[in-house]
Amino acid sequence: MLARSIKQKTQEIIESFHANRLQVPETIVFGRNKLDSLGELAFPLAWGQKALVITGVRSARHSGLLDRLTTLLNRYTISSVPFSEVGREPTCAIVDSAAALAREVKPRIIISVGGGSVIDCGKAIAALAVNHGFVEDYLEGVGKNLPVANRPLPHIAIPTVAGTGAEMTKNAVITSTEKGYKKSMRADSMIPTIALIDPTLTLGVPPHIVASGGMDAIAQLIEPCISTRRRKETTLLALDGLRYARQSLALCYEDPNNVPAREHMCMVSMISGACLANSGLAMAHGIAAALGALFDVPHGLACGLLLPHSLRYNRKACEGELATALAAFLNQDRPTGDTIDDGIAALEGLNQWLQIPQDLKYLGLSESDLQRLAEASLGSSMSGNPVPMTPESTLAFLKTLV
Repeated sequence: MLARSIKQKTQEIIESFHANRLQVPETIVFGRNKLDSLGELAFPLAWGQKALVITGVRSARHSGLLDRLTTLLNRYTISSVPFSEVGREPTCAIVDSAAALAREVKPRIIISVGGGSVIDCGKAIAALAVNHGFVEDYLEGVGKNLPVANRPLPHIAIPTVAGTGAEMTKNAVITSTEKGYKKSMRADSMIPTIALIDPTLTLGVPPHIVASGGMDAIAQLIEPCISTRRRKETTLLALDGLRYARQSLALCYEDPNNVPAREHMCMVSMISGACLANSGLAMAHGIAAALGALFDVPHGLACGLLLPHSLRYNRKACEGELATALAAFLNQDRPTGDTIDDGIAALEGLNQWLQIPQDLKYLGLSESDLQRLAEASLGSSMSGNPVPMTPESTLAFLKTLV
């Protein structure tokens, strides 16, 4: 019964994406063991030619997943060229290296299999394979601001972590550790052609990655509800996802082999990606991006840590919207006078259960570190914050966390 209900639920959500004309992949395939359909999905896009397969540095090879991908593609006469160099964050150097390989081997399709970093890398490579220049030339606020003039190669995005929702979005977040930034390459045409979401691929993910990915997804459901760019359609979807998120994440963390919980978290992640892509984010994500670029803090961990504090900060500017979102998170029928306080306390309790730090004290940041962090936090995510932020107000907020 549960397998049928999640199948029906996800189908309704996917239909809602398209009915509301949200920017999402044209084709979304969701379900247990759907990876087996990869060759069938890829064949009309690749026509028996090459696929450039993007994976992480180790896990896909060591788990046998890369071999499985090769076999599934070979059955449909598609030869695969692997690129397995994506670390925890896609850097400019890694993306440019993969783009050079793509221009050399001339694949007909890009297939990215992994966490959000791998999928973001795949989106950038699909675009750069058919557009000139380096990835920095296309990044917001740091490069030449070149447009993605030529349509990217077809791209099948296959997440193996429930959290980022990167398979649903049009931007690729790229890091430069040398220059201390984390910026997006973005174009409507960069949305993956197909999102292939198989919850069984998330089995075996280490608990700390389950935790950080899950908190990223929760932040990506709450922030679009309070963002200044919020939309009714995405708010309704986010509220639906929030009703599943708290229990499902706790079960995934506590019981790694709980497949129904993995299914629900993959659905939550999918919804969160659609919501962030169509309604924007807020302070937690703005600062999280800077923490990752400057101090190598994992993105989802940063989002989870920052979310309760940022919601308290924004409370007066979005009280009704925040109460509605947190009521869904608490599985309340409607908000009460205590919903916001109880909801933020529940987020903090979940962070503690997931062993996510409660503040930034553990980083030992100096005054100059905080100033750099404040200035680097004012990117596109921060622009949707309910309270307009400046470097000075962001610095004041950060000082309450150290």
